[in-house]
Amino acid sequence: MKNYIIEDQFKLQVARGKIKGATVINIFGHNNSQGTDFRTVWEKSDTTGLLKPASALQMTVTSDIGDTSDDGVIIRVIGLDANYDVIAENVTLNNATPPITTNSFLRINTVVTISGNATGNVSVSNGANEYAHILAGTGKNQASIYTVPAGYSFYLYRIDGFMNDAASAKSGEFRNKSTLSSGVVLRVADTPFINQMNIQRRFPFKYGEKTDIEFQIRSLSGTNYCGVFGEGIQIKDDTPIPGNTDYLYFP
Repeated sequence: MKNYIIEDQFKLQVARGKIKGATVINIFGHNNSQGTDFRTVWEKSDTTGLLKPASALQMTVTSDIGDTSDDGVIIRVIGLDANYDVIAENVTLNNATPPITTNSFLRINTVVTISGNATGNVSVSNGANEYAHILAGTGKNQASIYTVPAGYSFYLYRIDGFMNDAASAKSGEFRNKSTLSSGVVLRVADTPFINQMNIQRRFPFKYGEKTDIEFQIRSLSGTNYCGVFGEGIQIKDDTPIPGNTDYLYFP
């Protein structure tokens, strides 16, 4: 018997991992000292722009604690290879011999702790270039960048942005930067806001395969704390959806 699913139920089933070919994607960005230049929000966007490798690279994963305290903590690096296909690898922190990934990453979408808790900041880098960062005690990177894998599309439902200092709300400006697989760069949805911005889409915005999505924020005065959150669903492009306009069917 076929199972027909209305929109809210469909979203719940995606979150439960029950819909083949569909995944919830949450994009988090955070920085304590976002400046007056537009930067993709991540843990170090107060000092440098978030780098994207020009070619697929092996990554070294290290903790800055400088001793054996974080040895044995397991970090999972999830990203894309040279063909924009999803790859993931677990590495175990080792102060004496920092691990190098076997896989080569063209993009890094997520870095997350899966065993133990690092007491230092964790870096994912190649040479002098750092491509992802986990702040001590957080367990996961918080970078407002996401690259859509080959064969998938990403459907963005909402974006929230925040800007404040220790005492009060502050003014900021948001924009959505997209780099298409053709190399075309779009900087759209430029939005000034005070303290908080919320964008809810009645219809999700589609990003095609191999698109780099970057949520960028700048302070309009001084350096301030900022955060940005995006939420959407990623669906494999060949996922079957029948013609019924009221319901979605998945076997």
